[in-house]
Amino acid sequence: MATITEPATGAAAPDDERIEPPKAPNPFLAKYGRLLYGAVGLGLFLLLWWWVVASGTVNPLYLSTPQETARAFVDGLADGTLGTEVWPSVQRAVIGFAIALVVGIGLGIVVGSVPIFRKLFEPILLFFRNLSLLALLPVFVVFLGIGEESKIAIVVWACFWPIFVNAVGAVGGVERILLNAARTLGAGRGYIFTRVVLPAAIPAIFPGIRLAASNAFTALVAAELVGGAHGIGIYINNAALRYQTPQMYAGILALGLIGILVNGVMAVAEWRLTGWQRGLTNK
Repeated sequence: MATITEPATGAAAPDDERIEPPKAPNPFLAKYGRLLYGAVGLGLFLLLWWWVVASGTVNPLYLSTPQETARAFVDGLADGTLGTEVWPSVQRAVIGFAIALVVGIGLGIVVGSVPIFRKLFEPILLFFRNLSLLALLPVFVVFLGIGEESKIAIVVWACFWPIFVNAVGAVGGVERILLNAARTLGAGRGYIFTRVVLPAAIPAIFPGIRLAASNAFTALVAAELVGGAHGIGIYINNAALRYQTPQMYAGILALGLIGILVNGVMAVAEWRLTGWQRGLTNK
């Protein structure tokens, strides 16, 4: 009579069923991986840039090599040419961005706090936020001329809408449970607005502020092409008209470096102003 044997309880699992423990991440890559990969990507980009010019794929009249561009950039800093052109642009961008920041956040808070205002302004928002800035350049020139006023106004327009739209959505999207909890504890309207609504809305407003900061110089270059004596956009355009290719790309390089600096400043400001929420999220 056959007997049935019970499987041994201590039998090892088949090889294909064993769970391998996760490998510990490389500490060097964990700490410096982002910087390392970024440096490699930048090196490959510069190598490709050099190759397309050195191999004759692109005419040097239209694209200078990285070495020539860097030399023109350093020479422009040394003789003050770039500084003379960059500083007026920075002033215009900062003034326009500051005006848009104050007006955009202020109006956004007002419209976002009153539901009837959001319903009234929704069609206007949809129209103007999708309107091309280039289409409005002639309008600004007609009303304000080609002087400083029109350039700053164009920057204000380009920066206003991202800030305003995000502010409206952020204030209107504050969770009702927070407002109800504050009212239950006896908080007044002023306290609720300054201690509940604004802190909860700031993290959602900042993406619009960062987008507006990048829009400032994009719009400014377009505005400076309309006319003027000094500005990074004028410098780039004049170099292109004279076929000074290294100087043209040196101006573009300066504009890109300014954009990186502005983005870094905005990131630090966001980190400081929204630090209270980092312990409440998984980020």
